[in-house]
Amino acid sequence: MEIVFENVTYKENTRTPLERTYLKDVSFSLNENKVYAFLGDSKSGKEKLASLINATSLPSKGYIQIGDYFNDGRHIKKVNNLRMNIGYVKMNPLDFEINKLVKDELAFGLKYFKYKLKKEEIRSKEALKLVGLPEEILNRRVYNLTIRERKLLSIASSLIFNPNIIILEEVTAFLLEKDKENIKRLIRIMKEKYGKMVILITKDTDFAYEVSDEIYLVSDGKVEKCEKEVLLDASILNRYNLNTPRIVDFITEANKKNANLTYTPNILDLIKEVYRNV
Repeated sequence: MEIVFENVTYKENTRTPLERTYLKDVSFSLNENKVYAFLGDSKSGKEKLASLINATSLPSKGYIQIGDYFNDGRHIKKVNNLRMNIGYVKMNPLDFEINKLVKDELAFGLKYFKYKLKKEEIRSKEALKLVGLPEEILNRRVYNLTIRERKLLSIASSLIFNPNIIILEEVTAFLLEKDKENIKRLIRIMKEKYGKMVILITKDTDFAYEVSDEIYLVSDGKVEKCEKEVLLDASILNRYNLNTPRIVDFITEANKKNANLTYTPNILDLIKEVYRNV
């Protein structure tokens, strides 16, 4: 399912003193089952890319094509069919929570999109297992969960109806390290085994460095496609108010002491190389 941004400008509060332009004449295309990372600081407006893809926002100019669907500022026919193909996880899980019980929250997307599925409870348990939550929480109240559990629940709720595109906005926020490792594994499975397109909207360069295939930098309304090696360049990342990945910093410092390490994004590969070379 291809995504194309064609000369997209996006503004909010137009013709008011609060008018702000988030995207300016942006064009790019995502056309393979890869992990794409859109990196920028909290003021970059990168999260607006997700809402335009999901058609919860409309462009001020230009259009976004998602498969056979066009978001060009006008009415989108069968917009729910489009959204059923997109799993959208917001940074703050409280933004999307609707139901009181966990089981109802999980089932909401299936019912809203009229997903043809008889074994709803089995699907719910499978979704919880994917993100590392126990099935025992199905009958618990959502507001009694921790913020970490609510974030994992939001991911499970987005994956339950098997979307073709998964958008993860600051997916590592509120999670423990063990959760992050599980999400990394889950992303690899979605891409490699099931051919999903995964879009990361984040400032977490550590996470993006390990799991992404392509990098886009977002700032001042512009979106720039870069080689993944840009994550090795502190001078460029600093201009976007981003940090270099911690593993990159470690390798750089080690190489200053003649360690001769290659820039691997995987900590296990790094450990093996350190063992061989140091």
